[in-house]
Amino acid sequence: MIEKIHRYKGLLVFGLVLVAAAFVFGDFSRGRKNSAGGGTAILRVAGRSYSDKEFSRLGSGPVSLAQMIAGAGDYAPYMFVMELSKGATSENDLPEKFFVGRLMLHEAKEQFGIYPGAEEVSAFVRSLKAFAGTDKTFDEKKYRAFIDKSMGRLGLTENDLLDFATDILAEKKLKVLLSAGLGSDRDAAAKTLALSKQQITADLACLALGSFEEKIQPTEEDIKGYWEPVKDGFQTTARRKFSYVLVTPEAVADAAAADADAAETIAEATATDEAKAAAKKKKDEAKALKVAAVAEQRRKKQIETDTKVADFTDQLEDDKGAGFEELVKKHGWEIKTTDFFTLADAPSDLAINVRASSRGGKAVDELFHIRETSDPISKFHQPIAVGENQWLIARLDGEEKAREKTFGEARAEARARYIAEKAAADLKAAAEAASTKIKTALADGKAFAEAAKDAELTGIKAVTNLTSTYKVDGATEPQNLFKAASNVDPGGMADVIIESDRAFVLHIVKREVVKDPGNAASVDSAVASAATQNEMLVFDSWLASHVEDAKVEQLYKKR
Repeated sequence: MIEKIHRYKGLLVFGLVLVAAAFVFGDFSRGRKNSAGGGTAILRVAGRSYSDKEFSRLGSGPVSLAQMIAGAGDYAPYMFVMELSKGATSENDLPEKFFVGRLMLHEAKEQFGIYPGAEEVSAFVRSLKAFAGTDKTFDEKKYRAFIDKSMGRLGLTENDLLDFATDILAEKKLKVLLSAGLGSDRDAAAKTLALSKQQITADLACLALGSFEEKIQPTEEDIKGYWEPVKDGFQTTARRKFSYVLVTPEAVADAAAADADAAETIAEATATDEAKAAAKKKKDEAKALKVAAVAEQRRKKQIETDTKVADFTDQLEDDKGAGFEELVKKHGWEIKTTDFFTLADAPSDLAINVRASSRGGKAVDELFHIRETSDPISKFHQPIAVGENQWLIARLDGEEKAREKTFGEARAEARARYIAEKAAADLKAAAEAASTKIKTALADGKAFAEAAKDAELTGIKAVTNLTSTYKVDGATEPQNLFKAASNVDPGGMADVIIESDRAFVLHIVKREVVKDPGNAASVDSAVASAATQNEMLVFDSWLASHVEDAKVEQLYKKR
């Protein structure tokens, strides 16, 4: 029962989530059987070695749970993982960063005596949508199903879930403790808010990038000289090939198709209005029953398919991936194979949308995250829920990793980058020179439009009623127009605004603050937001410092 919670005061991670998505994400290498075996040291943190079992229980397992739980609409656990995983550069190293961050958190809990109470942890777990029934309240059966099935597949237990919930709450308390004494300046918040409430009148003019690009004609020596020091940044695109099965529940005939309306009889046509209404009601009720029956049949077919896929997965794990083709044939499914392809040109079967995922995306995105190891089962991805009712089961059959391009392969791209960078630098210099020229002309009494024209700018226009909610005209105005203008005194020139294909020169004509009756409440909200930001900044700094001091060693890379 969840009341067991008073026995668990450990750890600080984050992962409860939706039961239905239990084996949508993560490789088999993170599954139940992998985490249950071994005991091999893979990381050393602060002088202590940690095994693959500990890593799975405190790191990779909870990360997978977090990804699933967000599908139920609970994002706090996922945000908790992200906050402890600062420094992760990809989803591949996120579990390691999270594991180390969680160890730092456990250390802080001991140091500061942070132990959320049993009632608090219980209330948090019971509030999660992942465990809510149809009445949106905590459902014990749903909770138990999640513990036994979903967490079991990840090698985790109820204790791990309760420890995880405890850690989420403990992190919040630690943030408050670390940031104690850092007050939020109400006057500064009021001034910042006042800046956002401005209404500005300004002059604007544009300088296009195109003419600068046309002037740049690099020689072969220019291109090679540009490429040489940065050549490791020119990479081929990784390609992979797979064998896969797309499992679809047995079709059930649509109730409407099976119950086409018969032609109206003479008796029906000549019946009274009351009789017609009664007859129609009877027909509608009969149709509703048939629709419900079809829906129930489809639900049963889906459950049958889900069960078959789960059994298939268990058998595949038991066999370490051996006999994949024979096992597929035994289940009566069709196996397909692909040629090598990149992520951008995936076959339509693999580019299908993923369902029950907070991240969304395509199935192929998950397949390209497979990391093959010495364990044969690592070539497989856990079944992915795709489309409306299908499952995708896939095996990695081959990979052509990204590699550094030769100069011949990279020449066209290097030339384009060279021109783009040179043109951007020339554009910025020209725009800044034009801004200076206009500023001088304005001081001499010239109008902005005339001065901008003399500086060979185009798109000259006046902008009125510019506020924080102003919707810019993307064709003629920069996206950050208000921000660029908000701190410039009337009569002054803003810093040149640089975009990817153009630059803007901005002159401020007038600024005035718009009065707001709800200003006090807005300031209160801004102060609260600043306090939250302070907590996050202090926590990030604290975590980074402790992780650095821990001197993390990746032992598995040394073997």
